Amino acid sequence: MSHSLQIFAHGAHQLEDVERFGKNDPYAKFTFNFKDSKSFVKTAVKKNAGKDVEWNQDLIIENYDPNQNHTLYVEILDDETLADEPIAFTSIPLRQVVDAPGQVFKGRFDLYTVSGKEKGNIGLTLAVLKPGQSPHSVSGGPDQQGFAQADNEHHSHIKSLKNKERAADVGTAAAIAGLVYGAKVLHDQHEKEKKAHEQ
Repeated sequence: MSHSLQIFAHGAHQLEDVERFGKNDPYAKFTFNFKDSKSFVKTAVKKNAGKDVEWNQDLIIENYDPNQNHTLYVEILDDETLADEPIAFTSIPLRQVVDAPGQVFKGRFDLYTVSGKEKGNIGLTLAVLKPGQSPHSVSGGPDQQGFAQADNEHHSHIKSLKNKERAADVGTAAAIAGLVYGAKVLHDQHEKEKKAHEQ
């Protein structure tokens, strides 16, 4: 049996506001391999949370190998109808968890915007679970600053998510414009037929 990584997501603060109307509906997701979309574990979506969100949710990533999985990739997204919009991301070296007393690290980690600017932080309790070990009960918030960074390859992945979200927005706008134009053509045609009938 292999180890697991327990992630208790406390919350995130000072997030960038990406909503045009209303407030962010943020959720966080975590993985060792951001190229595999099926490998992520996710928190619940917090509707209208805005720039500060509390999840207080426990997640577990199975099959954690401390000798192979050196980084935890974190992404915070705004829940959207078509394509979710990235709000922030970060990469957390797991050595600080492995080396922590009892292999439990409770900290705040810096976040980065889609443009790569440092903004906001996420509070996490990270713990290595040995085979058969029960998850730790977590009390209190993060009490120290953890080390996190913007990984270039991960940043490129986040920018590609932003482009997909933008394309979905453009596609929706084009579809609406097409419907409006189609309705106008039908209306104009109906008016012409009505006038012709009246004459």
